[in-house]
Amino acid sequence: MRVWVKICGIRRVADALAAVEAGADAIGINFYQGSKRYCGDQAARLIVAALPPGFPVYGVFVDAGPERISEVVEATGIGGIQLHGDEPEETARAWGLPVIRAVRAGSAKAAGKAVAEAEAAGQAYRLLLDSALGGGSGVRIAKEALTGVSLTEAIVAGGLTPANVAAIVAGLRPFGVDCAGGVESAPGEKDADLMREFVSNARSSNG
Repeated sequence: MRVWVKICGIRRVADALAAVEAGADAIGINFYQGSKRYCGDQAARLIVAALPPGFPVYGVFVDAGPERISEVVEATGIGGIQLHGDEPEETARAWGLPVIRAVRAGSAKAAGKAVAEAEAAGQAYRLLLDSALGGGSGVRIAKEALTGVSLTEAIVAGGLTPANVAAIVAGLRPFGVDCAGGVESAPGEKDADLMREFVSNARSSNG
């Protein structure tokens, strides 16, 4: 199975286009104001408008209320939602858009519980397993936290880089991988060469 690749924390049109050129399957735009990769609504709208029609763009939210998420969806044209808070399952279903739910996986028990909950929720969301410190930390997810956990429907994130992503994909066989800081020259500034290398390496071991 061809691994799905998402480049997160996009803030500039040029970086979004470079991610597409690199072969990414989706990008993420961060609407959490506490993040160093925060992107305002107007800039996000320009990014979405510059992409090929229908290219998947996920808006990243942390404990944002339904009103704020609806506002961003309407204002920017994003086609997916990534939840990093304690939003209820109903929130994942509200907009009829693809949803990624991020979970901090500090142990195999926590990761396994998250996978079981995702399976029980049916098609409400796609699970993303991150390091114990959460999204954007740059801390690599502990391998032992994923030992024995089925990742065929899950996305792995947390400290991924062009140098380590091939081993992660080969060893864990996840549905997808997600990267932000590992392909940057500075926070929120992507490096086109690193993005190409990341995508290529992610797919080198699984065809």
